[in-house]
Amino acid sequence: MKVYHGSYTAIETIDFSFCQIKRDFGKGFYVTKFRDQAEVWSTRKGKDRRSEAIVTEFDFSEFFFRDKDLKVLRFDDYNDEWLDFVVLNRKNETEQQAHDFDIVEGPVADDKVATEVDRFGFI
Repeated sequence: MKVYHGSYTAIETIDFSFCQIKRDFGKGFYVTKFRDQAEVWSTRKGKDRRSEAIVTEFDFSEFFFRDKDLKVLRFDDYNDEWLDFVVLNRKNETEQQAHDFDIVEGPVADDKVATEVDRFGFI
């Protein structure tokens, strides 16, 4: 399947040292199945950096979701388990992951969801 990463720079090689902590699913490399979502994100990141918006496309094999050597967590939708996981990761102040999953799939908090989560003091 095709996945997309929106940024202010083209991604030649995924380098986790550039990944930031306190993200919805922890420190990691975030992609989406939706090109338009990556375009919105790249525009936002480009404006922040006063740079151009760049979407990088990757091929991702769904085999990795079934690989027994990888620990995978999947969220189908926003729910209490998802919220607990996002709060766990966003509150994490260390460089160490707050979880031991190799792949996390699910929705991230868009602007509306993030505002509501902040409003109720979860994060």
